[in-house]
Amino acid sequence: MRRLFGMAAVVGVMLWAPSTAHAITIGPTCSTCGSHNTQFDISFAEVIGQPTVYDVTIVATYVGSTFDWDQLAGLAIHVEGATVEDFQSISFTDGSGWTTDLSNGGLQNDGCNSTAGNSPWACTQAGANLNTGATRTGPDTWVLRLDFDSALNLSNLSGSFKALFVDLNDQGNGVKVGGILSECFGSENCTTTGATPTTGGSPTTGGSPTTGTVPEPTSLLLLGSGLVLAHQRLRRRRVKA
Repeated sequence: MRRLFGMAAVVGVMLWAPSTAHAITIGPTCSTCGSHNTQFDISFAEVIGQPTVYDVTIVATYVGSTFDWDQLAGLAIHVEGATVEDFQSISFTDGSGWTTDLSNGGLQNDGCNSTAGNSPWACTQAGANLNTGATRTGPDTWVLRLDFDSALNLSNLSGSFKALFVDLNDQGNGVKVGGILSECFGSENCTTTGATPTTGGSPTTGGSPTTGTVPEPTSLLLLGSGLVLAHQRLRRRRVKA
């Protein structure tokens, strides 16, 4: 009975452990990065107890000594093979008025495209006039809580990411400066205005910012085997005694 209990406990630990997060780095140098001099680190982490809900953390780091923009005013993300059904919430460290939008095509020159589609992007912009965005006092962090139509395969994640940078005009409104950063990660192919496919994202596997470093499945299996072996040895010693 004790042996069965020990094995059940190990299996329970393995089943409880959350999925490995998936991290992507885009920029500061990429086909569509221009002179924005900004690096984006993006990670996905499953929300415990909600198998189709993920916290997508986007960290913008501003590098270099010169920049061609006043504010970072829009972000959008799309995952290949999955549909975002609900953009539940957003948190941020700089700016104000960040919206939760599901849009077809993601970011345009004037912000999130409000037209819904079959494969919408999760898009957020800083205020109706793009004038309350993040400034270069970062790094800055956004956490988007997204509910997809199915669980994601975090070990093989593909998709697209966009960022909109603006200058403020005489009326204090944000106006796009330079090109929209538009890059792919994983195996998805992006097409820029010049019809040049870009794959600027570098996918890596890392820990989740909301759940801490997450063990790999292989590590969990080794841990479970070790616990079972230790339990068996302890039981034999008790029997001999």
